[in-house]
Amino acid sequence: MPLEHKQTVRNVDAASRFADFAVDLESNRIPREVVDCTRKLILDQLGVMLVGRSAAGVPELVQTVREWGGAPEATILGYGFKGPAPHAALVNGTMARAHDYDALHERAIVHITAGSLPQCLAIAERRGGVSGAELITALVAGMEFMIRLGISYETSFLHTGRVTTLHQATFGGALAGAKLLKLDRRQTVSALGLAYGQVAGNLQVTVEGTVLVRVLQGFAAQTAVQSAVLAQRGLVGPERVLQGEFGYFKAYHDDRYDAQALLADLGTRFEIPDVSIKYYPCCFLSHFAIDGMLKFVREEKLRAGDVEKILVRVTQGTYNVVCSPPEAKRDPRNAQDALFSLPYGVAAALTHGRFGLAQMTQAAIDDPAARALAQRVTTVVDAELERAHSRGIGPCILEVTLKDGRALQCRVDSCKGHPKNPTSFDDCADKFRDCAEFAGALTPQAIDQVIERVRNLEREADTGEIIALMG
Repeated sequence: MPLEHKQTVRNVDAASRFADFAVDLESNRIPREVVDCTRKLILDQLGVMLVGRSAAGVPELVQTVREWGGAPEATILGYGFKGPAPHAALVNGTMARAHDYDALHERAIVHITAGSLPQCLAIAERRGGVSGAELITALVAGMEFMIRLGISYETSFLHTGRVTTLHQATFGGALAGAKLLKLDRRQTVSALGLAYGQVAGNLQVTVEGTVLVRVLQGFAAQTAVQSAVLAQRGLVGPERVLQGEFGYFKAYHDDRYDAQALLADLGTRFEIPDVSIKYYPCCFLSHFAIDGMLKFVREEKLRAGDVEKILVRVTQGTYNVVCSPPEAKRDPRNAQDALFSLPYGVAAALTHGRFGLAQMTQAAIDDPAARALAQRVTTVVDAELERAHSRGIGPCILEVTLKDGRALQCRVDSCKGHPKNPTSFDDCADKFRDCAEFAGALTPQAIDQVIERVRNLEREADTGEIIALMG
C-alpha cells in the first residue's frame, strides 16, 4: 500500500493517539451498547478462566508461581492464593485461553477478553479500590486498541504465521493497565513502548498442538502488567512505538497497514460490540461447521449412523489452522489437538448431538464412534469463500452424503454468538454457570453472586470483592 495513507498521522505516532484516548476516556462517555457488551464479556471470560484452572500446563505454572513467592498482590483464580500481579496475570491469562472458549473479534482476529481481563484483574487488585466503572473503562480502552490494531493489518496472521492476537494482547493489556494505574499520557506511551520490546507469538505452536499456545497468552498478560507497572515506576520507553523508523508496523508488517481503520473516529465510534461470544469450547474457526452440523441434527434428525462422508468447504486461513495436516486433524490425541481440529468438532457434534465442555474431555476424544466419523471428514479450500473472506475467518459450506444416497448441504454465515446472531447477558450467565459447575470451583451461592454483581457492575465500589468470590 502506498505511503500516502499514513501522511495524516506521521507527525504524531498512533501510540500517542491511543494514549490520549485512554487517558481522556471517562465512563460516562462510553455508549450504553459498549458498556452492556463489556459486562457480558467480563462474565463470559470469568467462567472460561475457571474451566481453565485444570487444563494441561496450568498446574505446572501454579506450582512455579508458588515457588517464586513474592508479594501477595493478585489472586490466582480458582486456587485461593495470591502472588505478584505479573505472576497472577501469567496464570490467569493462560487459564483464559486454555480451552479457546473465550470471545473473539472476527474481523480483528483477536481474543478480546483473554487478552485484556487477566491484566486488568491483576492490576485492579494490586492497586486496590478499583470500581466497576473503572474496570469497564480500562477494558474498553484496551479492547478498542486491540481491535483497531487487528482490523488495520493488511494480512491476517492465519497466513503469515505471526500470531498477532498475542501482540494485540500485549499492547491492549498494557494500555488498559496504564488506565487503571491512572498514568499520564507520557507514562502510558512508555508502557506501550516497554510492551513493544516484548511482543511475540507464532502459529507453529498451534500447528503442532502443544499446550504452549495457551501459555503464550499468559506471557502476553504478564508482559502487559510488567510494562504498565514499570512505566508507573518511571521507566521510559520509546515514543514512536507503532509508526517509528523501527516501530511495530515497520518491523512486523512491512509498513503495510490501514491508518484509517486504526484511528478513524477514535473515541466516538467503538468496534467492541462487533464481537463473537463463543458457544463451543474450541477454536472459533471450527464453529461455523459445528453450527451447521448441529443444524442438521435438529432439523433433519441426522445421526452419525446415517452418514457416509462429510465435506467441509472453508477459507485458506481456516484450513491452515484447524484442517491441516489432514491426517493429524482427523486423529486428535488429546484436548489440545481437539481444540484445533475441525474434523473432530464436526464428528463429535454429530455423534453426541451437542458440542460442549463434555466433548472436550479425554473420554469423549477417545470415543470410537466420534473417531471413526472424523476419519470420514474431508476439508477443502473453497475459492469463492476465500475471495470473499481473505482474512481467513468466514462462512463454511457443509456437505453431508448419506448412506441412502441423499445429500444435505448448508452454508453457515454467522454461527451462534456471532454479532449477527448475538448473545444476551442471560446467555452469558448460563455459560458462566455451566463453566463454574464443570470446574467445580465455586459454590452455587458464589456463582449466583458473581453473576448478579457483574450484571450490575457499574454500581460496584470495589471489584476486588468479585475477584474474592472467584478465588
